[in-house]
Amino acid sequence: MKLFVMLLLLALSGANPNSYQIVLPNGLKINAEIAKDKQKGLQGRKSLCLACGMVFIFYDEGYYAFWMRDTLINLAILWINGDGKVVYMVKNAKPCVGKQNPYTECKVYSPPGPAKYVLEVNPDAANGIEVGMKIKSNPPL
Repeated sequence: MKLFVMLLLLALSGANPNSYQIVLPNGLKINAEIAKDKQKGLQGRKSLCLACGMVFIFYDEGYYAFWMRDTLINLAILWINGDGKVVYMVKNAKPCVGKQNPYTECKVYSPPGPAKYVLEVNPDAANGIEVGMKIKSNPPL
């Protein structure tokens, strides 16, 4: 029922239920599409605009690891807890493409603390952001 009410409110507000507008602590507004396939994410994308990103929403807070397998562009990756606080970030994760054994050759990024959301953005969008800062979103995450 709660999900139905939330979707109804989104529909009435004109908001896109497939994305969030996230305001980073540096003031930059990111149009973050919701990751439908958490295994794929931004793999295969050839570019990512400064105000674009992808948000991964998890049911529970946890230690969610990410890697850059078959991702063609550098990314900043921010792990965010349920209160909207950045608990860990990688400012410039490098692509890992064409590796013979990606399971041993691609770096895995893991947060030291639990997160409920992970946000991938253009590395330039993360300028000035530090662990402990809070993000805002519309609709609220």
